[in-house]
Amino acid sequence: MTYNPCLLVMQPRNIKPALESYKRSFDIPMVFFKAFTEPQVTLQLNKYIKEHDYTHYIIIGDDAIVTRQAADTVIYYTESEKCDVFTGWMNMHIENDGSFSEQSTVNQNRIGCKDPSWGPAREEYGSWVTMEQMRKITPQLVRTSYANFALTGMTKEMWEKFPISCWPRGNSSDHHLSLRLQNEGIQVWTHPNAFIRHLRKGWAPLPDHWLVGSVPPEIIECTI
Repeated sequence: MTYNPCLLVMQPRNIKPALESYKRSFDIPMVFFKAFTEPQVTLQLNKYIKEHDYTHYIIIGDDAIVTRQAADTVIYYTESEKCDVFTGWMNMHIENDGSFSEQSTVNQNRIGCKDPSWGPAREEYGSWVTMEQMRKITPQLVRTSYANFALTGMTKEMWEKFPISCWPRGNSSDHHLSLRLQNEGIQVWTHPNAFIRHLRKGWAPLPDHWLVGSVPPEIIECTI
């Protein structure tokens, strides 16, 4: 079967530099899920994957700057038989002085959730590999526990086996997916060259240019 991936973008905001970087860096069909809440968008993503016949789907949020190198790395390893799940990685956030956080989004611990009726506490993610550690790694596949929707790619069949879902509190869908993959023994991989720049400032979601509740939700398909 011919490799035919599609990029799915969760877009609660209108962060133009991020969205423009996706369009510059990828030469594959893209679908923007605009102005949905997180519980709503998980349902729409699952529905879209089920109803369309792309071979692979790659999912990203709307608050990162993607480069061509990162896009090419994700496209390559998402297709590769070496990886059941491949994901890009990011700086955890931007500090007040504009520098990257010490932590990356790469995690090599077992993650958990003691209260599945609500969702995970921050300490249940475990410790994070530092940005410095990731910079020093020889370019090669790196194991991570965290499929963080920073260009997370799998086959259509895998997405249907592990559909996207939030915790009952209404968020942390990336943790929810990562924990289910971990519990099924599915390995997640990343690569130093799959770095994308996270625009979040501190731990709270970036509030800039918020669309949810301001405009009607819509799904926008951009084919090549």
